[in-house]
Amino acid sequence: MIKLKDVAETAGVSEATASLVMNNRPGVNADTRQRVLEASMKLGYTPNFIARGLAMQKTHTIGLVITDIENPFFGTLTRYIDEYVLRQGCNLILSVSNDDLELEERIISDFIGKRVDGVIIVPTVMMRHDFSYFQQLDTHNIPYIFCTTYYPEVACECVMSDLEDGSFKLVSYLIELGHEDIYILVTSETEVIPSRLRIEGYKKAFAAHNLEFREERIVTCRKPDFACGYSLTKNIVAEKNVDAVIAVNDVMALGAKRAIKDLGYKVPEDVSIAGYDDVIFSSISEIPLTTVRQSLQKISEETVQILFEKISGKEPRQKMIHIPTELIVRKSTGSCRRKRHETI
Repeated sequence: MIKLKDVAETAGVSEATASLVMNNRPGVNADTRQRVLEASMKLGYTPNFIARGLAMQKTHTIGLVITDIENPFFGTLTRYIDEYVLRQGCNLILSVSNDDLELEERIISDFIGKRVDGVIIVPTVMMRHDFSYFQQLDTHNIPYIFCTTYYPEVACECVMSDLEDGSFKLVSYLIELGHEDIYILVTSETEVIPSRLRIEGYKKAFAAHNLEFREERIVTCRKPDFACGYSLTKNIVAEKNVDAVIAVNDVMALGAKRAIKDLGYKVPEDVSIAGYDDVIFSSISEIPLTTVRQSLQKISEETVQILFEKISGKEPRQKMIHIPTELIVRKSTGSCRRKRHETI
């Protein structure tokens, strides 16, 4: 059986140096690190992480619970989180809650049973009233952090985009194009943080431009997916005077865009469509989607860094970190029909 000391002898370094390299720790120059890695590959050395974990009372695993694996937003988020967790010398365990409150609880309990070193939680889009399972994490001394959103009732760190400001920038842009009948598609639970902040940004933009806010323009749906965006938009356009439709995510917005096309209207000539997140499909669709970009790489990096600070016993820098958003203007939005007619 190949041991660490064999790798050290082959690489011509001390066993302590070889250990630093194999545990992805700092303090080793690039040339030495490369020699150790090449020696380990040559000898076929595999670190005994289980034994190391038992000795250090660590499993070197991090649990991640996300809400929706079908939305590419969460796929990209998971990829970045996994990358930064690996850089810390740990492995990621992924579970999907599907926005189910009970399933989210079972996943957390499972993570506790697996003795993970820490947990990253993307909360559901449903209103939660029972927070006892967070106390279980505290009881078992497992640090955790919220990512992209949070439960206000739980005193825990969170890294997320400035959702309100992103919504404000998007709606302000549409208003400046002449749009007033702007409908926003959100989750049925409008008080959950992702919807509430987007709605607040929407209201703020109308107030800043001295326009009347109408509650009827907030349209809700149980699941923020393509099918919901499609059906809601079809109903709205059939019954209302609509200048623009925006959604809480790009997947819903793409559904809205398809609905406009199927109704025989044009985007953006008849109705402007915009989303939120800037997922890959937004830029490569037939009519590229105007959206609000969230920096998932920065969100992931900050989330993992703060979690590992908590794991190491450090006091977190701050409870809430807001990452700036960026308005991305593409061809799915244009000047309002009413404004165009006035200039003719």
